[in-house]
Formats: sequence, C-alpha cells, structure tokens
Amino acid sequence: MSKIDLKKIKVILLDLGGVVFQSSGISNNRINWYIINQLNEKYGHDLNIGNCRLSTFVSEYSYLTNQFLGELEFLAGIFDTIEFNKELIEILNVDHDIIIVSDNYRENIEYISQRYRFSEWSIKQVYSFDYHMVKSNSEFFKRLLDELDFEKEEMLLIDDSPNKIASAAANGIHGILYKGNDEIALEFID
Repeated sequence: MSKIDLKKIKVILLDLGGVVFQSSGISNNRINWYIINQLNEKYGHDLNIGNCRLSTFVSEYSYLTNQFLGELEFLAGIFDTIEFNKELIEILNVDHDIIIVSDNYRENIEYISQRYRFSEWSIKQVYSFDYHMVKSNSEFFKRLLDELDFEKEEMLLIDDSPNKIASAAANGIHGILYKGNDEIALEFID
C-alpha cells in the first residue's frame, strides 16, 4: 500500500465500535458478553441496517439472563463496560474534521450520541441504518461520496475491519486499519 499524504486529508471517516468504543469483554451484574455476542450473531445485521428493533434483542437477552431490563438500562450497562477512546479523537481533531461512519444500530446511537456528545467532535454522522446497508457493502461509501462536499482523496477511513477498509478503497478512499492509538499517532503527529 502506498503512503497516504496526510496533508491532503481534510476529513477522517471514523468507525465507532472497536475504534472509538472498545470493549473490555468484562461482564457486570447486568451485562453478559457471552450472551450478547451470541445474540449479535442472530440479530446484529438486521439491527445495524434498521430491520430489527433493539426491544427484540433486549427481550431475548432479558429472558436468557433472567433479568427484566429496559432498553435504556441495557444500554447503560453496556456502556459501563466499554471504554471511550477520547485520546484518539483528540489526536485526530487537531488538523482534521471527523465524520462518524458506523454500523451501530439506531437505539444505540441515540443513547451514546448524547452521552458522548458526538456533535461536539464530529461534523456529521452516517450510519448503516441511514443507508439500509453495512459499510462492507461498497455502495455505502459510493453513496457517502455522492452526499459529501469532499473529494475521495481528501478522506481517510479509520476502521478495525479489513473488509470495511477494502469497501472504502473500492471507492478510492484510503484507509488505515486501526490497531491502536500509538500507530495512529505516528501517522498524524509530525
């Protein structure tokens, strides 16, 4: 892969899960990550593109864990076990605008966008449920390019999924596979 000229990059397309939000995998009294991962296999894709509601997921989760959780209680429990990568946002926001691009589901985004004040550090947010397709579908990035006032050479995707980096690359958008803040800092700090 050729070196990216960061002087040309105006906007960072930033993934949330696995990049901005990182799971410790540690359960608490409300959250059992083993069961959540099983249910993500069953419902994840449909939740991401808006074909399923969180209430279905939480209802089955509550049944399997013998709890009676509401959606907000469930989401609060999830985000009590997840770390917010504020350091990465500070590194990127020095010289670049940030656009969030995520496969997260609507109810999750509604909850965390307020809790973590997305509008304070990103100029736009685009989600799979907006397009009814996940980011690994290259049409996602084609549509994004059609909607934005940036050229593809001015954008850079940071994501933890090689498939999503490849999907962006199919549309001429460079990508960096996220492996940690130290590697990103080396790219962005002179």
